[in-house]
Amino acid sequence: MRTALPSHLGALREGYALLRRHPAMALGLALLAMVLAQLAPALELAAGVGPSLIFQPIFGFAALLPLEMFFIPRLQAQLDAEVLNLPANPAAGWQGLFDQRWLATFLARLAVSVTVGLGLLLFLIPGIVVLTLFGWAPMRMLLRGEGFVAALKGSQAAMARSWPRIVQAVLAMILVALTYNMAAGWAMDHLLPATDPDLGPGALLRLKHPAFWCFNFLGGLLNLWLSCSLLALFHRLEALVAAPG
Repeated sequence: MRTALPSHLGALREGYALLRRHPAMALGLALLAMVLAQLAPALELAAGVGPSLIFQPIFGFAALLPLEMFFIPRLQAQLDAEVLNLPANPAAGWQGLFDQRWLATFLARLAVSVTVGLGLLLFLIPGIVVLTLFGWAPMRMLLRGEGFVAALKGSQAAMARSWPRIVQAVLAMILVALTYNMAAGWAMDHLLPATDPDLGPGALLRLKHPAFWCFNFLGGLLNLWLSCSLLALFHRLEALVAAPG
């Protein structure tokens, strides 16, 4: 196993290679992401809420919960087992271990995300520090079977040793996501009829217009690619920490 961390684009390249291992599964998960994303405006209509910048992200989060809570972590666990076949996540028994770990992992991820969000909202710097030091804890729980406290300590120790290069690689992933969002926003401005500039398109338009289905599918593929890229970066981080010196 290589011990050098990838370049800024290396993790993205390796994530793409991981995703290509199961093209049919990737396509199916992207289609699932599209359907779940389109469930959000349907929930808004069912709840009878009007256009709202508050309710849109709430329903969007609720709709995508199965993907983020179960299907993407399961894909990461499967790929990790296939590539490394470690005792903590073996190729022959990863499914059973995933079933045991996924709920605790999701709760840990939710706790870290809420802490990071509050830190960013209130003080900015503490949120960035929490994300930098403890962002790998949920993956350590899922893939290596560590407890919550041990995973936090392990994440902190690993990042204290190699955080500049890891952060650079993560920033490259964020740049890819921002570029896609900007391109999608520009395309939406030219494809959609005029809407309220403050509230954006209504739920019915988002549910019916094919552009939303298309961009939610592409967004699902992007989410899978970045999730696999984070897994590749996690593997490189583990290799660096295990290397002597």
